[in-house]
Amino acid sequence: MGSEKDMKLDKNSLIKDEIIVSNPSAVPVIFHEKKSQILKCLINKEMTIIDLKHKTGLNPGTIKRHIDDLLEVKLIYISREQLSEYGMVMKYYRAVSKSYKFLIEWP
Repeated sequence: MGSEKDMKLDKNSLIKDEIIVSNPSAVPVIFHEKKSQILKCLINKEMTIIDLKHKTGLNPGTIKRHIDDLLEVKLIYISREQLSEYGMVMKYYRAVSKSYKFLIEWP
C-alpha cells in the first residue's frame, strides 16, 4: 500500500468520463454498499469527510476507512488540501471517473 501522497493525481486533472479498471483488488471495494455510496457522492463533486458525513450519515471514522480503501485501489484521489478557519488541514476527495468498467477474469 502506497502513501496518500503517492496516490494523488495532478490537482489540475479533470474527472474522466470512463475508466477501465483491471485491478482485481478493486472489485470487492466497488461492490461494498457503503464504499459504493461514498464513491457515488465523489463522482458528483469533491467532498471532505465532514461533507460525506452529512451526505451519508456515516461515522467519520468509518468514512475514513472506506476512503483509504478507495484511495488504495485508485478509484478516488485527493483533489486538494485546504487550511480550515481552525487551522486544520481539510482534504477534499474526488472520484477519478464518472463511470467505471471492470475487467474480470475468473478463474
